[in-house]
Amino acid sequence: MRPSRPRRTPVGRFTTRYLLSCAAIGVAGGLLLIPANLYAATVAKGVPLLYAPVVGVWILPVVVALALLRRPGAGVLSALVAGLVTIPASPNGAAAVITMLMIGVLLELPFAVLLYRRWHPAIFLSAAVVLAVLYGFVTWRSLDVASLAPWAQATFIALLLVSAVVGTLLGRAIARAVERTGVTRGISYTGPKPTADAAPAAQSEAVAGQ
Repeated sequence: MRPSRPRRTPVGRFTTRYLLSCAAIGVAGGLLLIPANLYAATVAKGVPLLYAPVVGVWILPVVVALALLRRPGAGVLSALVAGLVTIPASPNGAAAVITMLMIGVLLELPFAVLLYRRWHPAIFLSAAVVLAVLYGFVTWRSLDVASLAPWAQATFIALLLVSAVVGTLLGRAIARAVERTGVTRGISYTGPKPTADAAPAAQSEAVAGQ
């Protein structure tokens, strides 16, 4: 009798459970973003240094979705739902959706380039750092960071980077905790199927180890 193998989820398959999982992550992330948006709108113009530390909150739902589901579109779909949830309470209205979509695309892009076959922590962190740097350029003018003292400018960029890294690490930790519960079994991508040559070899190793 052959030993049963864990069922592998096709990486490109959009099942109902997968879409509902993206929606659930997006809703949870959107509810978290509502107070973050209100806080950011209050301090952004007057005290940019108090704005920078919360940037990591925006990337949190995207990182959770990518790290937990490891499927194409997970980051973008969750970002879209999160943005839609924040519209009623967001000072920026529908623009919040565009912002979240851009974050979702930027964070998911490196995984798409790698054909969704590599999910190393370094990829998550690298994407978050690049996003923080790009966001720094965007907010440099909109928040008038250039008018601040040099030490404040450096602190602003440092806080953006730290916030992005912390948000990424926290998102991955949440994904691991959820994955351990088993609720994503059959949804998250578990890797490519073994080749015809590799399968007999794996079975031989299993028999030898008994």
